[in-house]
Amino acid sequence: MSSITINTPEARTLYPSKEVSAQINYEAVIKTGLWSIGIIVFCLGMVDFYAQTYARETQIGLQSAQAEKQEINQDLRISDIKPFIVGSPTIQTRPADKYTNMCKEMRQYTWKGFFKSYSISVYIGLGGNPSIDFVHGSGDLAEGTGKPSATL
Repeated sequence: MSSITINTPEARTLYPSKEVSAQINYEAVIKTGLWSIGIIVFCLGMVDFYAQTYARETQIGLQSAQAEKQEINQDLRISDIKPFIVGSPTIQTRPADKYTNMCKEMRQYTWKGFFKSYSISVYIGLGGNPSIDFVHGSGDLAEGTGKPSATL
C-alpha cells in the first residue's frame, strides 16, 4: 500500500512569498497603466481624425457642388450649402480678407480636434441669398483631380 501524507491546515502557508506577489502586482500595474495611456491617446487621436475628416468632406462636397452648378451656368447659393456641412463646426463670419473686390464676407467653419483645429473658408458674394464664390481649406483640391494642388 502507498501512503499519502496530508498536511494539516496549520502546516500550510496561508500567503505566498511577499517578494513574488509585489513583483507580480507591480508588473500588472505597469501593464494596465500603459494600456490605459495607449487607449486614451488612441481615443484623442480619433477625435482629431474625425475633425479632419469632417472638414475635408465638407470642403470636397462644397467644391464639387460648386463645380456642378458652374457646369449648368448657375451659382451655388448660401441657402444650398447646409446638406454639405458634415459634423458640427463652429462658424465665424468675418470681412473677406482676400478677394475683397468680389466678396463681401467670409465664413470660416472650424472643427476642433483635441490636438489641432481644422477649418475651411467660404467666401460669399453680395445679395439677399449670396453666391458662394470660393471655398478654401487647408489643402485645396486641384480642379478635377481629387488631389491637393500645389501652391506657388
